[in-house]
Formats: sequence, C-alpha cells, structure tokens
Amino acid sequence: MMFKVGSALTIVGILLVGANWYARPEAALAWAAAFVMFVVMLVALRWSRRAVHPSKADATAARRIPSAVVFAALIMGIPLALTLARSYGVVDDIDVARRSTGVLTGAFLMMLGNVMPKNLPAMSSMRSDRARQQAFLRLAGWTWVLSGLGSVITWLTLSIDLAEIASSVLVMMAIVMTIAQLLRLRPRKEQPASGLN
Repeated sequence: MMFKVGSALTIVGILLVGANWYARPEAALAWAAAFVMFVVMLVALRWSRRAVHPSKADATAARRIPSAVVFAALIMGIPLALTLARSYGVVDDIDVARRSTGVLTGAFLMMLGNVMPKNLPAMSSMRSDRARQQAFLRLAGWTWVLSGLGSVITWLTLSIDLAEIASSVLVMMAIVMTIAQLLRLRPRKEQPASGLN
C-alpha cells in the first residue's frame, strides 16, 4: 500500500516540478533540485521493491523506505502545489506552504519517535545493559514524539516567525536530550580491585 502511495506521490511531485518550472522558469535551479530529489525517491522505491533476497538489515531498511518516501513526497509536494496555485492566483497566502511543511515535518518526527522503540536490535547485538538500552530507546521515542507534537501545535497556533523559532528550539532540545541519554549508555569501565596483587 505504502509503495503504491509513495509511487503516486512521487510522480505527482515530478509533474508539479514541471508545472512550476513552466510557470516560473527563472527559478530553474530550485526546480532542478526538486526534480532530482523526486527521482532519487523513485529510485529508492524501486530498489525497495526489487530487493529479492536482501540481508536482514537490508530487508528492514527496504520495508521502511516507502513510508519515508510518502512523508518526503508530501513535505516537498504540498509546498510545490501551493507555489503553483499562487503562481496562477488561486492562493494568495504565501504562509500556507511554510505552515503545512512545518506541520508535516512535526508529524514525521512523531512517526519517527513512535517507531524508534519498536525496532529494538537483537539482544545478542547489544553491548550495554539490555534494560538500559531499551529504556534509552523508549525515552528517545517519547522525546521525538513530544517534540513532533509540540512542533505541529506551534505551526498550527503561532505566527510563522514564532513557529519557526519554537519548532527549532523543540528539535534542538530533542537532539540534546537524545545525545545526553546516548552518552549515558556507554559501557562503564570496571574499576580495578584495590589491594589485590
């Protein structure tokens, strides 16, 4: 299902790039960059579909690619559609594109945080204490879900300038908290026993 949705959104995105390029040829560099991104997404989708006998790590990555492409295509496609609509005078509000991109980015962070604790590595591959690593993944997941939710709320309720600042602060706080918790996961060095020869 996600493969089909991702393919459709990617093709629609390529069509939107072409229409925007036709409407505003002076921004050719921006349209070329967007076109390349949509082509890369399409190639990634095809690769995820054609992986016949991938390794376990590749199979996990191949399953995640379609949903990532759907979010990326929406994050790029909605502003392209709104830019095109503005070029033809259908939409007057320039902030709608920025606001919708911010909301979608927040939703993506929420999805990322929700998936994080569910994709625990195999217990045998964990170097640190298993319980501590699972606790880290759960905390990191909650951190990113709440950061994404806060970002969505700020983009829906605040002015554009305040929403940009607030969502950036939320994401930076989530990054700092995740790194701080990750550093606490490092295996502890055992203290040498004193007085024993």
